[in-house]
Amino acid sequence: MTQAVKPVMHTTPDQYRLTYLFRQYLEDQASAEELEELFACIRETDKEDVLKEQLIEAFERAKPGQSPDEVRWDEMFSRITGDQAGQPAVKPGKALSWVMAAAATLLIAGSIVTWRYLSQKPSQQSDSAARSAQADVQPGGSKATLTLANGIQIALDSVHNGQLASQGNTQVVKTAAGQLVYHATDKKQQAQSNVAINMLTTPRGGQYQLLLPDGTKVWLNAASSIRFPAAFTGTERAVEITGEAYFEVVHDEKVPFRVKAGNMVIRDLGTQFNVNAYTDETMIKATLLEGSVEVGNTILKPLEQASLDKDGKIMVKKNVNAADVVAWKNGFFSFRDDDLQTVMKQLARWYDVQIVDSSGRSNRQHFSGRIDRSLTLSQVLNGLELANARFSVGADRRVVILP
Repeated sequence: MTQAVKPVMHTTPDQYRLTYLFRQYLEDQASAEELEELFACIRETDKEDVLKEQLIEAFERAKPGQSPDEVRWDEMFSRITGDQAGQPAVKPGKALSWVMAAAATLLIAGSIVTWRYLSQKPSQQSDSAARSAQADVQPGGSKATLTLANGIQIALDSVHNGQLASQGNTQVVKTAAGQLVYHATDKKQQAQSNVAINMLTTPRGGQYQLLLPDGTKVWLNAASSIRFPAAFTGTERAVEITGEAYFEVVHDEKVPFRVKAGNMVIRDLGTQFNVNAYTDETMIKATLLEGSVEVGNTILKPLEQASLDKDGKIMVKKNVNAADVVAWKNGFFSFRDDDLQTVMKQLARWYDVQIVDSSGRSNRQHFSGRIDRSLTLSQVLNGLELANARFSVGADRRVVILP
């Protein structure tokens, strides 16, 4: 089982040391080591009254004459953790006192900062964590298989850069940046010919970028696929996906862009949007970031999400956090009060592991925060263990959630 990193500190934190650490935090000047020490102090204080007294005294010493209500805890959290979206994993609200809001913010920030610096602190890892690192599960990467219309399959992570195939008047090229590009050389002549249907598939532990012949950009998440023509002809541009994909569509009023994901159809009206259509999820979700899309008879506005359940009912959620939705595209996992089952499902796809739940309580444990997808599996599990989850990892790529 992986072990959580524990900063070295006294059992009872010294009040003046806590004051210093809190001041460093408030002024955004705390080092990684000082942040970890501060978070450990808070974690070791298991009584709310004691925590409240310590935080109030530390705040008064650190910022004499200033009210704690004047501190923008959410903005401070964002600066400390580097959350570009500016949204804290736990946002202080009217229902929380400033003390508990601050404590929650500090604790969540502590987990994220620990994840960030975990790989840079091998000297602090326990013996079991060091041993697990020797046979660690590496993160996913740029991997995909292209299936051409004639059935030929090309493993893109092992093939050379340059032109891979020619279909009609379309050239298929793999760039040095790891992107698959379709170049339509003669659109008029192409429109008169039969169009070949290709498919790009990512495995568990893989993702890939695709540039369609109309210039539309597609990011494909792990365990996903997209079927598309080598050239767009006719009155619409239609593609079909499984899994998850992010689209930046080149808008053309005369030739609309359409995405089919299971029983959901998304029609572009000038757009950037994300589609999550994994078969092991209960709903298919289309989230609009910019522009406009039509889902069924519903037109979405930016930051709205349409969810289609198994009965065909569409529900619309407003004010969705865009950074959470496309975190995977930008190299992160992003969790916002998600249960452990949800967290582990995403890890399973990216690290290509099997999850076994022997805890009986994974749906009752909740997590918030951002995790870098470039970390190894043991580093991520180390971070989760800071929030009282426990795991064992077998040589057969089985991750067991322990009671």
